[in-house]
Amino acid sequence: RGILLAQMLSPASALDILAAKYVFYPTLGLILCAVIAGVYYPAVLASRFFWLAIVVLAIGSIGIGLTIASLARTQREASMGALCYMLVVTSFLMICQTANIQLVPWIFLEFHGPRMIHAAISDRVTKEHWIHLSVATIVSVVWTVFAVRVFRKKGWQ
Repeated sequence: RGILLAQMLSPASALDILAAKYVFYPTLGLILCAVIAGVYYPAVLASRFFWLAIVVLAIGSIGIGLTIASLARTQREASMGALCYMLVVTSFLMICQTANIQLVPWIFLEFHGPRMIHAAISDRVTKEHWIHLSVATIVSVVWTVFAVRVFRKKGWQ
């Protein structure tokens, strides 16, 4: 309660707050991911593809989350928005898979993540996985740019 108000009253600019969010949360996520993956398969920690994949996924995820949080007026709306986003994306990906729709799922970060992480952990990274990483990077950049614009317009009032 009152965290956004405290941020607004502080001398920190919107850019300072965004930078802090983009440093703290992905770093925490990377550490947690590395610990879990390292316990399961320690050799994955030496994989360059693994680190690139989780960095891209962490930055894209913070972009999605920040967009949803900036559009919501309350914590409850943000939580419901996040749950609705997950439900819609999951349903859409399942429908595309069932209907054998090939290209449309590529616009979702959640389509690429499991494929990249599975390839890194199973140590079977192919050219296709590098393509997934490239597309996921583009999607993450788009979400980040969108999140920054929405945050500056709606989240920082």
